[in-house]
Amino acid sequence: MIVLSSLCLCLFLQACSTERKVYVNRPIPANLLSDCLPNLPPNHMTFADSLRYNEHLLNVIEKCNADKRAIREISNAK
Repeated sequence: MIVLSSLCLCLFLQACSTERKVYVNRPIPANLLSDCLPNLPPNHMTFADSLRYNEHLLNVIEKCNADKRAIREISNAK
């Protein structure tokens, strides 16, 4: 019986807490939401052009990943 009454007292103390959590909706910047579009490949592609184009595609993917990481940081900061 003592355990039950002390449990109820703990619940009452928690219910009287004055702490409030306020969530602020921060907008995500538009530059993070823009599409990551690569340039079109050249019509006549040599082996060297292919290497440069692959590097370009990897840079586009890297930029998109950085944008998504920034969005995650903004959403986790809330």
